[in-house]
Amino acid sequence: MKSNQQKFCLILGLMLIIALFSLHNVDYISNANSDSYDQNMIVDDLKTSGTYKNITIDNLPGSSNNWAWAESQVWCSGSGTLLDPYIIEGHILNMSMSIDGLKISNSHNKHFIIRSCTFKWNELTNSIPMTGIYLLNTTHGRIEDNLIYHLGYGIVVEDCENINITGNTIYDHIEGITFNNVSNSRLINNNCSNNDYGIYLDTECINNSISGNTANNNEDYGIYLYGFCNYNTISNNIANENGYAGLSLEYECYYNTISGNAVNSSTSQGIYFYDDCSYNTISNNFVNGSGEEGISLHWYSSNNTIVDNTANYNEQIGIELYDYCENNTVSNNVVSFNGLNGIGIYDFSNYNTLTENLLFNNTYGVYIDNGDNNSIYENFFSKNFKHAFDDGINNIWNNTVIGNYWDNHTGPDTSPQDGIVDTPHTYIGGPAGSKDYLPIAEDGKPIITINSPHEGGRFDNIAPSFIITVTDIYIVSMWYTLDDGQHNYTFTGFAGTIAQSAWDAMSDGTITITFYAIDIAGNIGTTEITISKNLPEEFDPTLVIVIVSLVGGVAVAAVVYIFIKKRKA
Repeated sequence: MKSNQQKFCLILGLMLIIALFSLHNVDYISNANSDSYDQNMIVDDLKTSGTYKNITIDNLPGSSNNWAWAESQVWCSGSGTLLDPYIIEGHILNMSMSIDGLKISNSHNKHFIIRSCTFKWNELTNSIPMTGIYLLNTTHGRIEDNLIYHLGYGIVVEDCENINITGNTIYDHIEGITFNNVSNSRLINNNCSNNDYGIYLDTECINNSISGNTANNNEDYGIYLYGFCNYNTISNNIANENGYAGLSLEYECYYNTISGNAVNSSTSQGIYFYDDCSYNTISNNFVNGSGEEGISLHWYSSNNTIVDNTANYNEQIGIELYDYCENNTVSNNVVSFNGLNGIGIYDFSNYNTLTENLLFNNTYGVYIDNGDNNSIYENFFSKNFKHAFDDGINNIWNNTVIGNYWDNHTGPDTSPQDGIVDTPHTYIGGPAGSKDYLPIAEDGKPIITINSPHEGGRFDNIAPSFIITVTDIYIVSMWYTLDDGQHNYTFTGFAGTIAQSAWDAMSDGTITITFYAIDIAGNIGTTEITISKNLPEEFDPTLVIVIVSLVGGVAVAAVVYIFIKKRKA
Protein backbone atom coordinates (compact mmCIF):
# COMPACT_ATOMS: atom_id res chain seq x y z
CA MET A 1 0.00 0.00 0.00
CA LYS A 2 2.77 2.47 0.92
CA SER A 3 4.52 1.86 -2.39
CA ASN A 4 1.34 2.62 -4.33
CA GLN A 5 0.81 5.83 -2.38
CA GLN A 6 4.35 6.98 -3.15
CA LYS A 7 3.83 6.30 -6.85
CA PHE A 8 0.64 8.29 -6.79
CA CYS A 9 2.35 11.26 -5.14
CA LEU A 10 5.28 11.13 -7.57
CA ILE A 11 2.90 11.24 -10.53
CA LEU A 12 1.01 14.14 -8.94
CA GLY A 13 4.25 16.05 -8.43
CA LEU A 14 5.30 15.60 -12.05
CA MET A 15 1.91 16.85 -13.17
CA LEU A 16 2.34 19.97 -11.05
CA ILE A 17 5.75 20.66 -12.57
CA ILE A 18 4.35 20.35 -16.11
CA ALA A 19 1.41 22.60 -15.21
CA LEU A 20 3.70 25.33 -13.88
CA PHE A 21 5.85 25.35 -17.02
CA SER A 22 2.72 25.33 -19.22
CA LEU A 23 1.06 28.20 -17.38
CA HIS A 24 4.24 30.25 -17.54
CA ASN A 25 4.60 29.73 -21.28
CA VAL A 26 0.93 30.41 -21.99
CA ASP A 27 1.07 33.62 -19.93
CA TYR A 28 4.17 34.80 -21.76
CA ILE A 29 2.66 34.10 -25.19
CA SER A 30 -0.64 35.73 -24.22
CA ASN A 31 1.07 38.90 -23.02
CA ALA A 32 3.26 39.06 -26.11
CA ASN A 33 0.34 38.77 -28.53
CA SER A 34 -2.27 40.84 -26.69
CA ASP A 35 -4.15 43.37 -28.83
CA SER A 36 -6.53 44.58 -26.15
CA TYR A 37 -6.28 46.52 -22.94
CA ASP A 38 -7.85 46.76 -19.51
CA GLN A 39 -8.61 50.36 -18.62
CA ASN A 40 -8.01 49.56 -14.95
CA MET A 41 -4.37 48.75 -15.73
CA ILE A 42 -3.51 51.99 -17.54
CA VAL A 43 -0.69 53.54 -15.54
CA ASP A 44 -0.26 56.94 -17.24
CA ASP A 45 -0.63 59.77 -14.76
CA LEU A 46 -3.85 61.60 -15.45
CA LYS A 47 -3.56 65.31 -15.89
CA THR A 48 -5.26 67.56 -13.39
CA SER A 49 -9.05 67.40 -13.40
CA GLY A 50 -10.84 70.69 -13.76
CA THR A 51 -14.05 72.58 -14.50
CA TYR A 52 -14.84 73.67 -18.07
CA LYS A 53 -17.73 74.89 -20.22
CA ASN A 54 -17.03 72.94 -23.38
CA ILE A 55 -14.30 70.92 -25.14
CA THR A 56 -14.22 70.37 -28.92
CA ILE A 57 -11.87 67.99 -30.76
CA ASP A 58 -11.99 67.80 -34.57
CA ASN A 59 -9.42 65.40 -36.00
CA LEU A 60 -9.74 66.47 -39.64
CA PRO A 61 -6.33 67.07 -41.27
CA GLY A 62 -5.24 70.63 -40.72
CA SER A 63 -7.63 71.23 -37.83
CA SER A 64 -6.17 73.42 -35.09
CA ASN A 65 -8.00 71.53 -32.34
CA ASN A 66 -7.15 67.95 -33.35
CA TRP A 67 -5.89 65.15 -31.08
CA ALA A 68 -2.32 66.42 -31.27
CA TRP A 69 -3.57 69.68 -29.81
CA ALA A 70 -5.73 67.87 -27.22
CA GLU A 71 -2.74 65.84 -26.04
CA SER A 72 -1.03 69.09 -24.98
CA GLN A 73 -4.01 70.24 -22.90
CA VAL A 74 -4.29 69.86 -19.16
CA TRP A 75 -7.56 67.91 -19.45
CA CYS A 76 -6.22 65.07 -21.66
CA SER A 77 -3.63 62.31 -21.18
CA GLY A 78 -2.42 59.35 -23.24
CA SER A 79 -1.21 58.94 -26.81
CA GLY A 80 -4.28 57.58 -28.59
CA THR A 81 -3.11 54.00 -29.14
CA LEU A 82 -5.02 50.85 -28.23
CA LEU A 83 -2.81 50.26 -25.19
CA ASP A 84 -2.43 53.93 -24.27
CA PRO A 85 -5.67 55.66 -25.29
CA TYR A 86 -6.42 59.30 -24.83
CA ILE A 87 -8.21 59.74 -21.51
CA ILE A 88 -10.47 62.61 -20.55
CA GLU A 89 -11.41 61.85 -16.95
CA GLY A 90 -12.79 63.39 -13.81
CA HIS A 91 -13.80 66.79 -15.20
CA ILE A 92 -16.88 68.89 -14.54
CA LEU A 93 -18.48 70.67 -17.47
CA ASN A 94 -20.82 73.47 -16.39
CA MET A 95 -22.11 73.91 -19.89
CA SER A 96 -22.93 77.04 -21.88
CA MET A 97 -26.26 77.56 -23.61
CA SER A 98 -26.57 75.80 -27.02
CA ILE A 99 -22.96 74.54 -26.99
CA ASP A 100 -22.07 70.82 -26.76
CA GLY A 101 -20.20 69.88 -23.64
CA LEU A 102 -17.62 67.54 -25.21
CA LYS A 103 -17.66 67.04 -28.98
CA ILE A 104 -15.33 64.68 -30.86
CA SER A 105 -15.61 64.49 -34.64
CA ASN A 106 -13.80 62.91 -37.60
CA SER A 107 -11.65 60.67 -35.38
CA HIS A 108 -10.93 57.29 -36.99
CA ASN A 109 -7.46 56.11 -36.06
CA LYS A 110 -7.31 57.10 -32.40
CA HIS A 111 -8.55 55.32 -29.29
CA PHE A 112 -10.05 57.40 -26.51
CA ILE A 113 -11.94 57.17 -23.22
CA ILE A 114 -14.28 59.73 -21.67
CA ARG A 115 -14.65 58.64 -18.07
CA SER A 116 -16.08 59.79 -14.73
CA CYS A 117 -16.97 63.30 -15.88
CA THR A 118 -20.02 65.36 -14.96
CA PHE A 119 -22.00 67.27 -17.62
CA LYS A 120 -24.72 69.61 -16.38
CA TRP A 121 -26.65 72.84 -16.87
CA ASN A 122 -27.09 74.79 -13.67
CA GLU A 123 -30.04 76.99 -14.62
CA LEU A 124 -33.60 76.05 -13.76
CA THR A 125 -34.86 76.16 -17.34
CA ASN A 126 -33.30 74.97 -20.60
CA SER A 127 -35.04 76.51 -23.60
CA ILE A 128 -32.20 75.74 -26.04
CA PRO A 129 -31.24 72.06 -25.88
CA MET A 130 -27.58 71.16 -25.38
CA THR A 131 -25.76 67.84 -25.70
CA GLY A 132 -23.48 66.50 -23.00
CA ILE A 133 -21.26 64.26 -25.18
CA TYR A 134 -21.46 64.34 -28.98
CA LEU A 135 -19.53 61.94 -31.23
CA LEU A 136 -19.67 62.51 -34.99
CA ASN A 137 -18.05 60.41 -37.75
CA THR A 138 -15.83 58.71 -35.19
CA THR A 139 -14.64 55.23 -34.14
CA HIS A 140 -12.85 53.50 -31.24
CA GLY A 141 -14.39 55.50 -28.41
CA ARG A 142 -15.38 54.50 -24.88
CA ILE A 143 -17.76 56.58 -22.75
CA GLU A 144 -17.80 55.26 -19.19
CA ASP A 145 -19.24 56.12 -15.78
CA ASN A 146 -20.24 59.71 -16.52
CA LEU A 147 -23.05 61.70 -14.92
CA ILE A 148 -25.09 63.77 -17.40
CA TYR A 149 -28.22 65.66 -16.43
CA HIS A 150 -30.50 68.64 -17.02
CA LEU A 151 -29.58 69.14 -20.70
CA GLY A 152 -31.44 68.59 -23.96
CA TYR A 153 -29.57 65.42 -24.95
CA GLY A 154 -27.30 63.26 -22.84
CA ILE A 155 -25.08 61.37 -25.31
CA VAL A 156 -25.48 61.64 -29.09
CA VAL A 157 -23.53 59.30 -31.40
CA GLU A 158 -23.92 59.95 -35.14
CA ASP A 159 -22.36 58.26 -38.17
CA CYS A 160 -20.03 56.23 -35.94
CA GLU A 161 -18.98 52.64 -35.34
CA ASN A 162 -17.20 50.65 -32.64
CA ILE A 163 -18.31 52.90 -29.79
CA ASN A 164 -18.78 51.47 -26.27
CA ILE A 165 -21.02 53.34 -23.83
CA THR A 166 -20.98 51.77 -20.37
CA GLY A 167 -22.11 52.58 -16.85
CA ASN A 168 -23.33 56.15 -17.39
CA THR A 169 -26.16 57.83 -15.49
CA ILE A 170 -28.26 60.10 -17.71
CA TYR A 171 -31.47 61.85 -16.69
CA ASP A 172 -33.68 64.88 -17.37
CA HIS A 173 -33.24 65.08 -21.15
CA ILE A 174 -35.32 64.89 -24.30
CA GLU A 175 -33.24 61.82 -25.22
CA GLY A 176 -30.88 60.07 -22.84
CA ILE A 177 -28.65 58.19 -25.33
CA THR A 178 -29.18 58.69 -29.08
CA PHE A 179 -27.66 56.60 -31.90
CA ASN A 180 -28.08 57.79 -35.49
CA ASN A 181 -26.55 55.65 -38.25
CA VAL A 182 -24.34 53.77 -35.81
CA SER A 183 -23.03 50.22 -36.24
CA ASN A 184 -21.14 47.59 -34.27
CA SER A 185 -21.41 49.49 -31.00
CA ARG A 186 -22.53 48.66 -27.47
CA LEU A 187 -24.74 50.26 -24.84
CA ILE A 188 -24.11 48.35 -21.61
CA ASN A 189 -25.32 48.92 -18.03
CA ASN A 190 -26.35 52.55 -18.41
CA ASN A 191 -29.12 54.17 -16.41
CA CYS A 192 -31.27 56.26 -18.76
CA SER A 193 -34.30 57.03 -16.64
CA ASN A 194 -36.52 60.09 -16.27
CA ASN A 195 -36.06 61.45 -19.79
CA ASP A 196 -38.56 61.72 -22.65
CA TYR A 197 -36.82 58.84 -24.47
CA GLY A 198 -34.37 56.71 -22.50
CA ILE A 199 -32.43 55.07 -25.36
CA TYR A 200 -33.18 56.06 -28.97
CA LEU A 201 -31.76 54.30 -32.07
CA ASP A 202 -32.68 56.40 -35.09
CA THR A 203 -32.24 55.37 -38.74
CA GLU A 204 -29.95 52.61 -39.97
CA CYS A 205 -28.46 51.54 -36.66
CA ILE A 206 -27.06 48.11 -37.51
CA ASN A 207 -25.62 45.27 -35.42
CA ASN A 208 -25.51 47.02 -32.06
CA SER A 209 -25.89 45.52 -28.58
CA ILE A 210 -28.14 47.16 -25.99
CA SER A 211 -27.80 45.12 -22.81
CA GLY A 212 -28.19 45.47 -19.06
CA ASN A 213 -29.49 49.04 -19.19
CA THR A 214 -32.15 50.60 -16.99
CA ALA A 215 -34.69 52.85 -18.73
CA ASN A 216 -37.47 53.59 -16.26
CA ASN A 217 -39.97 56.40 -15.88
CA ASN A 218 -39.31 58.00 -19.25
CA GLU A 219 -42.15 60.18 -20.48
CA ASP A 220 -42.51 58.45 -23.86
CA TYR A 221 -40.37 55.34 -24.47
CA GLY A 222 -37.80 53.41 -22.49
CA ILE A 223 -35.96 51.93 -25.51
CA TYR A 224 -36.99 53.01 -29.00
CA LEU A 225 -35.75 51.91 -32.47
CA TYR A 226 -36.90 53.76 -35.56
CA GLY A 227 -36.28 53.31 -39.27
CA PHE A 228 -34.23 50.49 -40.78
CA CYS A 229 -32.58 49.51 -37.50
CA ASN A 230 -31.62 45.90 -38.20
CA TYR A 231 -29.69 43.03 -36.60
CA ASN A 232 -29.54 44.63 -33.16
CA THR A 233 -29.64 42.71 -29.88
CA ILE A 234 -31.69 44.18 -27.05
CA SER A 235 -31.26 41.95 -24.02
CA ASN A 236 -31.55 41.90 -20.23
CA ASN A 237 -32.67 45.51 -19.91
CA ILE A 238 -35.15 46.92 -17.39
CA ALA A 239 -37.75 49.28 -18.86
CA ASN A 240 -40.51 49.88 -16.32
CA GLU A 241 -43.19 52.53 -15.89
CA ASN A 242 -42.57 54.35 -19.14
CA GLY A 243 -45.17 56.78 -20.46
CA TYR A 244 -46.02 55.10 -23.74
CA ALA A 245 -44.12 51.86 -24.39
CA GLY A 246 -41.26 50.22 -22.58
CA LEU A 247 -39.57 48.87 -25.71
CA SER A 248 -40.64 49.78 -29.22
CA LEU A 249 -39.63 49.19 -32.86
CA GLU A 250 -41.13 51.32 -35.62
CA TYR A 251 -40.85 51.44 -39.41
CA GLU A 252 -39.07 48.57 -41.14
CA CYS A 253 -36.83 47.32 -38.36
CA TYR A 254 -35.81 43.75 -39.24
CA TYR A 255 -33.92 40.81 -37.74
CA ASN A 256 -33.58 42.19 -34.23
CA THR A 257 -33.42 40.00 -31.12
CA ILE A 258 -35.32 41.18 -28.04
CA SER A 259 -34.69 38.81 -25.16
CA GLY A 260 -34.59 38.62 -21.39
CA ASN A 261 -35.97 42.11 -20.77
CA ALA A 262 -38.22 43.17 -17.89
CA VAL A 263 -40.85 45.55 -19.27
CA ASN A 264 -43.49 46.28 -16.69
CA SER A 265 -46.19 48.85 -15.97
CA SER A 266 -46.01 50.79 -19.23
CA THR A 267 -48.83 53.29 -19.73
CA SER A 268 -49.82 51.75 -23.09
CA GLN A 269 -47.77 48.82 -24.49
CA GLY A 270 -44.93 46.86 -22.96
CA ILE A 271 -43.23 45.72 -26.20
CA TYR A 272 -44.63 47.40 -29.31
CA PHE A 273 -43.93 46.88 -33.05
CA TYR A 274 -45.42 49.22 -35.64
CA ASP A 275 -45.30 49.56 -39.44
CA ASP A 276 -43.60 46.54 -41.00
CA CYS A 277 -41.25 45.50 -38.24
CA SER A 278 -40.66 41.93 -39.36
CA TYR A 279 -38.39 38.90 -38.96
CA ASN A 280 -37.63 39.77 -35.34
CA THR A 281 -37.47 37.48 -32.30
CA ILE A 282 -39.13 38.36 -29.00
CA SER A 283 -38.13 35.78 -26.40
CA ASN A 284 -37.90 35.24 -22.64
CA ASN A 285 -39.20 38.69 -21.72
CA PHE A 286 -41.37 39.58 -18.72
CA VAL A 287 -44.06 42.01 -19.89
CA ASN A 288 -46.57 42.61 -17.13
CA GLY A 289 -48.98 45.26 -15.94
CA SER A 290 -49.23 47.39 -19.10
CA GLY A 291 -52.08 49.88 -19.39
CA GLU A 292 -53.16 48.35 -22.71
CA GLU A 293 -51.25 45.43 -24.30
CA GLY A 294 -48.25 43.48 -23.05
CA ILE A 295 -46.75 42.56 -26.46
CA SER A 296 -48.37 44.22 -29.46
CA LEU A 297 -47.63 43.89 -33.20
CA HIS A 298 -49.33 46.41 -35.50
CA TRP A 299 -49.59 47.23 -39.17
CA TYR A 300 -47.88 44.66 -41.41
CA SER A 301 -45.44 43.42 -38.76
CA SER A 302 -45.01 39.86 -40.00
CA ASN A 303 -42.81 36.78 -39.78
CA ASN A 304 -41.85 37.47 -36.18
CA THR A 305 -41.29 34.84 -33.48
CA ILE A 306 -42.80 35.46 -30.04
CA VAL A 307 -41.60 32.66 -27.77
CA ASP A 308 -41.11 31.87 -24.07
CA ASN A 309 -42.41 35.22 -22.80
CA THR A 310 -44.52 35.98 -19.74
CA ALA A 311 -47.37 38.45 -20.38
CA ASN A 312 -49.54 38.77 -17.26
CA TYR A 313 -51.84 41.34 -15.64
CA ASN A 314 -52.04 43.64 -18.65
CA GLU A 315 -55.20 45.70 -18.59
CA GLN A 316 -56.37 44.68 -22.05
CA ILE A 317 -54.43 42.00 -23.98
CA GLY A 318 -51.41 39.87 -23.17
CA ILE A 319 -50.20 39.35 -26.79
CA GLU A 320 -51.84 41.15 -29.72
CA LEU A 321 -51.57 40.82 -33.53
CA TYR A 322 -53.37 43.73 -35.18
CA ASP A 323 -53.80 45.06 -38.76
CA TYR A 324 -52.31 42.76 -41.39
CA CYS A 325 -49.77 41.02 -39.15
CA GLU A 326 -49.18 37.68 -40.86
CA ASN A 327 -47.07 34.54 -40.52
CA ASN A 328 -46.05 35.22 -36.93
CA THR A 329 -45.33 32.35 -34.54
CA VAL A 330 -46.57 32.74 -30.96
CA SER A 331 -45.24 29.81 -28.96
CA ASN A 332 -44.70 28.62 -25.40
CA ASN A 333 -45.72 31.86 -23.70
CA VAL A 334 -47.37 32.18 -20.29
CA VAL A 335 -50.33 34.53 -20.69
CA SER A 336 -52.55 35.04 -17.67
CA PHE A 337 -54.76 37.46 -15.73
CA ASN A 338 -55.18 39.85 -18.66
CA GLY A 339 -58.26 42.09 -18.62
CA LEU A 340 -59.65 41.29 -22.07
CA ASN A 341 -57.79 38.58 -23.95
CA GLY A 342 -54.78 36.41 -23.41
CA ILE A 343 -53.96 36.43 -27.14
CA GLY A 344 -55.90 38.64 -29.56
CA ILE A 345 -55.86 38.48 -33.38
CA TYR A 346 -57.54 41.37 -35.23
CA ASP A 347 -58.19 42.96 -38.63
CA PHE A 348 -56.78 40.80 -41.39
CA SER A 349 -53.99 39.26 -39.33
CA ASN A 350 -53.81 35.92 -41.10
CA TYR A 351 -51.72 32.75 -41.27
CA ASN A 352 -50.32 33.03 -37.76
CA THR A 353 -49.47 30.01 -35.60
CA LEU A 354 -50.32 29.80 -31.90
CA THR A 355 -48.89 26.74 -30.16
CA GLU A 356 -47.93 25.55 -26.67
CA ASN A 357 -49.09 28.71 -24.93
CA LEU A 358 -50.39 28.56 -21.39
CA LEU A 359 -53.56 30.69 -21.18
CA PHE A 360 -55.30 30.97 -17.84
CA ASN A 361 -57.41 33.42 -15.87
CA ASN A 362 -57.98 35.75 -18.81
CA THR A 363 -61.41 37.07 -19.83
CA TYR A 364 -60.91 35.28 -23.17
CA GLY A 365 -58.00 32.91 -23.70
CA VAL A 366 -57.76 33.47 -27.49
CA TYR A 367 -59.93 36.02 -29.30
CA ILE A 368 -60.00 36.22 -33.13
CA ASP A 369 -61.82 39.11 -34.78
CA ASN A 370 -61.56 39.18 -38.57
CA GLY A 371 -58.42 37.06 -38.82
CA ASP A 372 -58.27 34.10 -41.19
CA ASN A 373 -56.31 30.89 -41.73
CA ASN A 374 -54.63 30.92 -38.34
CA SER A 375 -53.49 27.66 -36.69
CA ILE A 376 -54.13 27.11 -32.99
CA TYR A 377 -52.97 23.83 -31.42
CA GLU A 378 -51.27 22.40 -28.32
CA ASN A 379 -52.30 25.40 -26.26
CA PHE A 380 -53.59 25.00 -22.72
CA PHE A 381 -56.79 26.81 -21.72
CA SER A 382 -57.49 26.88 -18.01
CA LYS A 383 -59.73 28.98 -15.78
CA ASN A 384 -60.47 31.65 -18.38
CA PHE A 385 -63.90 33.32 -18.21
CA LYS A 386 -64.31 32.07 -21.78
CA HIS A 387 -61.60 30.06 -23.44
CA ALA A 388 -61.97 31.20 -27.05
CA PHE A 389 -63.88 33.27 -29.59
CA ASP A 390 -63.57 32.99 -33.37
CA ASP A 391 -65.03 35.49 -35.83
CA GLY A 392 -62.73 34.63 -38.72
CA ILE A 393 -62.59 32.28 -41.68
CA ASN A 394 -60.87 28.89 -41.79
CA ASN A 395 -59.03 29.15 -38.49
CA ILE A 396 -57.93 25.64 -37.52
CA TRP A 397 -57.95 24.65 -33.85
CA ASN A 398 -55.96 21.43 -34.18
CA ASN A 399 -53.26 20.03 -36.44
CA THR A 400 -53.39 16.52 -37.90
CA VAL A 401 -52.47 14.75 -34.64
CA ILE A 402 -53.39 16.95 -31.67
CA GLY A 403 -55.56 19.87 -30.62
CA ASN A 404 -55.63 21.94 -27.43
CA TYR A 405 -56.20 21.26 -23.74
CA TRP A 406 -59.51 22.66 -22.48
CA ASP A 407 -60.15 22.35 -18.76
CA ASN A 408 -63.91 22.04 -19.43
CA HIS A 409 -63.50 19.19 -21.92
CA THR A 410 -60.90 16.64 -20.72
CA GLY A 411 -62.62 13.28 -21.32
CA PRO A 412 -63.58 10.62 -21.95
CA ASP A 413 -60.52 9.04 -23.53
CA THR A 414 -61.49 5.41 -23.94
CA SER A 415 -61.92 4.61 -27.61
CA PRO A 416 -59.03 4.48 -28.22
CA GLN A 417 -57.08 5.53 -25.10
CA ASP A 418 -54.59 7.77 -26.93
CA GLY A 419 -54.47 11.06 -25.00
CA ILE A 420 -57.21 12.57 -27.18
CA VAL A 421 -60.78 13.14 -25.95
CA ASP A 422 -63.18 10.89 -27.84
CA THR A 423 -65.48 13.79 -28.84
CA PRO A 424 -64.61 17.20 -30.39
CA HIS A 425 -64.55 20.40 -28.34
CA THR A 426 -67.50 22.43 -29.67
CA TYR A 427 -67.59 25.30 -27.17
CA ILE A 428 -65.46 27.77 -29.13
CA GLY A 429 -67.55 30.94 -29.26
CA GLY A 430 -68.18 33.21 -32.23
CA PRO A 431 -70.00 32.98 -35.56
CA ALA A 432 -67.29 30.86 -37.22
CA GLY A 433 -68.62 27.73 -35.51
CA SER A 434 -65.08 26.42 -34.99
CA LYS A 435 -64.29 23.10 -33.34
CA ASP A 436 -61.22 21.41 -31.91
CA TYR A 437 -61.50 17.89 -33.32
CA LEU A 438 -58.55 16.48 -31.33
CA PRO A 439 -58.79 17.97 -27.82
CA ILE A 440 -56.15 16.85 -25.32
CA ALA A 441 -57.42 14.52 -22.60
CA GLU A 442 -56.57 14.71 -18.92
CA ASP A 443 -53.89 12.08 -18.31
CA GLY A 444 -53.48 12.26 -14.51
CA LYS A 445 -50.41 13.29 -12.58
CA PRO A 446 -46.93 13.12 -14.15
CA ILE A 447 -45.01 9.85 -13.80
CA ILE A 448 -41.36 10.38 -12.80
CA THR A 449 -38.68 7.69 -13.27
CA ILE A 450 -35.21 8.20 -11.76
CA ASN A 451 -32.61 6.73 -14.10
CA SER A 452 -29.59 8.01 -12.16
CA PRO A 453 -28.39 7.90 -9.41
CA HIS A 454 -29.32 4.39 -8.38
CA GLU A 455 -30.94 3.44 -5.10
CA GLY A 456 -28.30 3.03 -2.37
CA GLY A 457 -25.57 4.80 -4.33
CA ARG A 458 -22.67 6.25 -2.33
CA PHE A 459 -21.18 9.70 -3.00
CA ASP A 460 -18.47 11.86 -1.49
CA ASN A 461 -18.43 15.63 -1.00
CA ILE A 462 -19.07 16.31 -4.70
CA ALA A 463 -22.80 16.69 -5.42
CA PRO A 464 -24.17 13.86 -7.60
CA SER A 465 -25.72 14.36 -11.02
CA PHE A 466 -29.15 13.02 -11.95
CA ILE A 467 -31.13 11.84 -14.98
CA ILE A 468 -34.92 11.45 -14.84
CA THR A 469 -37.75 10.65 -17.24
CA VAL A 470 -41.13 12.38 -16.89
CA THR A 471 -44.20 11.05 -18.67
CA ASP A 472 -46.88 13.67 -19.22
CA ILE A 473 -48.33 15.71 -22.08
CA TYR A 474 -47.16 19.05 -20.72
CA ILE A 475 -44.95 19.84 -17.72
CA VAL A 476 -45.10 23.34 -16.23
CA SER A 477 -42.38 23.02 -13.58
CA MET A 478 -40.01 20.52 -11.93
CA TRP A 479 -38.09 20.69 -8.66
CA TYR A 480 -36.37 18.54 -6.02
CA THR A 481 -35.70 18.67 -2.28
CA LEU A 482 -33.15 17.00 0.02
CA ASP A 483 -34.77 18.02 3.33
CA ASP A 484 -38.49 17.20 3.06
CA GLY A 485 -39.37 20.46 1.35
CA GLN A 486 -37.59 22.93 3.65
CA HIS A 487 -35.58 23.99 0.59
CA ASN A 488 -36.74 23.38 -2.98
CA TYR A 489 -34.60 23.62 -6.14
CA THR A 490 -36.22 24.07 -9.54
CA PHE A 491 -34.61 22.74 -12.72
CA THR A 492 -35.31 22.47 -16.44
CA GLY A 493 -34.55 19.58 -18.75
CA PHE A 494 -34.30 16.02 -17.50
CA ALA A 495 -30.65 15.91 -16.48
CA GLY A 496 -28.65 18.03 -14.09
CA THR A 497 -26.59 18.16 -10.92
CA ILE A 498 -27.77 18.54 -7.35
CA ALA A 499 -26.95 22.04 -6.10
CA GLN A 500 -23.55 21.91 -4.42
CA SER A 501 -24.68 24.26 -1.64
CA ALA A 502 -27.61 21.95 -0.84
CA TRP A 503 -25.32 18.91 -0.82
CA ASP A 504 -22.78 20.64 1.42
CA ALA A 505 -25.52 21.42 3.94
CA MET A 506 -26.34 17.72 4.37
CA SER A 507 -24.56 15.65 7.03
CA ASP A 508 -22.86 12.33 6.28
CA GLY A 509 -25.24 9.41 6.12
CA THR A 510 -28.37 8.55 4.16
CA ILE A 511 -30.09 11.27 2.15
CA THR A 512 -33.48 11.10 0.45
CA ILE A 513 -33.87 13.10 -2.76
CA THR A 514 -37.48 13.73 -3.74
CA PHE A 515 -38.33 14.88 -7.28
CA TYR A 516 -41.56 16.69 -8.22
CA ALA A 517 -43.26 17.66 -11.49
CA ILE A 518 -46.49 19.62 -12.03
CA ASP A 519 -48.46 19.56 -15.27
CA ILE A 520 -50.74 22.05 -16.96
CA ALA A 521 -53.80 20.78 -15.11
CA GLY A 522 -52.13 21.26 -11.72
CA ASN A 523 -51.44 17.57 -11.09
CA ILE A 524 -48.25 16.93 -9.10
CA GLY A 525 -46.22 13.76 -9.57
CA THR A 526 -43.46 12.75 -7.17
CA THR A 527 -40.89 10.03 -6.57
CA GLU A 528 -37.83 9.65 -4.34
CA ILE A 529 -34.53 7.84 -3.99
CA THR A 530 -32.25 7.23 -1.01
CA ILE A 531 -28.47 7.47 -1.36
CA SER A 532 -25.61 7.99 1.11
CA LYS A 533 -23.01 10.69 1.56
CA ASN A 534 -19.56 9.80 2.83
CA LEU A 535 -16.55 12.12 2.68
CA PRO A 536 -13.30 10.79 1.16
CA GLU A 537 -10.48 9.42 3.34
CA GLU A 538 -7.72 11.67 4.67
CA PHE A 539 -4.03 10.79 4.26
CA ASP A 540 -0.73 10.76 6.17
CA PRO A 541 2.32 12.66 4.90
CA THR A 542 4.76 10.30 3.19
CA LEU A 543 6.41 12.32 0.41
CA VAL A 544 7.98 15.70 -0.23
CA ILE A 545 8.32 16.95 -3.83
CA VAL A 546 10.60 19.77 -4.90
CA ILE A 547 9.26 21.63 -7.95
CA VAL A 548 11.56 23.75 -10.07
CA SER A 549 10.26 26.21 -12.65
CA LEU A 550 11.65 29.04 -14.70
CA VAL A 551 9.89 32.36 -14.08
CA GLY A 552 11.29 35.28 -16.03
CA GLY A 553 14.50 33.36 -16.66
CA VAL A 554 15.06 32.70 -12.92
CA ALA A 555 14.89 29.23 -11.40
CA VAL A 556 12.30 29.03 -8.65
CA ALA A 557 11.98 26.06 -6.30
CA ALA A 558 8.86 25.15 -4.39
CA VAL A 559 8.40 22.43 -1.81
CA VAL A 560 5.10 20.58 -1.92
CA TYR A 561 4.09 18.27 0.91
CA ILE A 562 1.76 15.45 -0.08
CA PHE A 563 -0.30 14.21 2.86
CA ILE A 564 -1.45 10.62 2.98
CA LYS A 565 -3.46 9.79 6.02
CA LYS A 566 -5.77 6.94 6.86
CA ARG A 567 -9.16 7.89 8.26
CA LYS A 568 -9.31 7.07 11.94
CA ALA A 569 -11.87 4.54 13.01
